[in-house]
Amino acid sequence: MASSPAGGTLADLWANQHRVILQAFLNLSRASQLDLEQQRLLVQKLRQRLSRHIQLERHALYPLLRAALGADPDRLSQLDGLEQQMRDQIPELTCFLHQAERDPQRLDLGAALHLYQQLRAQFMQEEKVVQPLFAQHVSLEAEEQQLHLFRKRLQASTTFQSSANSRRTKMEEWERQAVTRPVLSPERC
Repeated sequence: MASSPAGGTLADLWANQHRVILQAFLNLSRASQLDLEQQRLLVQKLRQRLSRHIQLERHALYPLLRAALGADPDRLSQLDGLEQQMRDQIPELTCFLHQAERDPQRLDLGAALHLYQQLRAQFMQEEKVVQPLFAQHVSLEAEEQQLHLFRKRLQASTTFQSSANSRRTKMEEWERQAVTRPVLSPERC
């Protein structure tokens, strides 16, 4: 499938996010040379990128692919399995990132490398399954439309976040931003 002229397709963005996230985790696993503020900034950027990636999968990529596949139970089951594997990793990722951001002095470089290896295996498996399905079943126009809608949703959620400081956040919003939200003091990882 050819890339769209406006910065690539949804699948291109998704695969590029994989590379960026993996590179960030690899950099974090080698962060012993960085000062504490640099480590904290690296963790913040990684947390934000991972959150955006999860949002892209949940709200754009997988729904579009499911719609294109129709009622093919085997392929839908494959997608469900990939999504569940990622959901299963979110608590560990969230806990690691929040602890690393709160206390970069205690950054566990071995845990960062372990998470890098887990995500690398997950992303390779996803790409092996999802990219061919996209190429076979999703039109470029549908991808571009879904990417446009996702970007609008992302802008709207950013606006919502900045204007809702005094409002209580809904549980759906917390779940959707599971990796980006800060861990509050009474919460434990």
